[in-house]
Amino acid sequence: MDKYGKIMGVPYDFRMPTLARIKERMWNPEDPHVLVPRVFGAGWTVNFATLREKSMPGFYIALVVFALIYLNGLRGLIKKVKKVTGRSKKD
Repeated sequence: MDKYGKIMGVPYDFRMPTLARIKERMWNPEDPHVLVPRVFGAGWTVNFATLREKSMPGFYIALVVFALIYLNGLRGLIKKVKKVTGRSKKD
């Protein structure tokens, strides 16, 4: 199996992410597509530059949604670290 391509129409890329590829996928005003293959893994991600050009309200909504997803994941990571290190909320 190749490290990148499509399976049943779903794109995948299991190469190590690079800054150039992250920028190419998530901020590429030259690409007319809003949904582009993910930088790492299977599925799609948002090309924020094209989304901003096509729909400013959609751009801000996507930013808020992605920020909430990121912060929720960060909160879960902090909880796991506290559990592993034995730190409680009182510390």
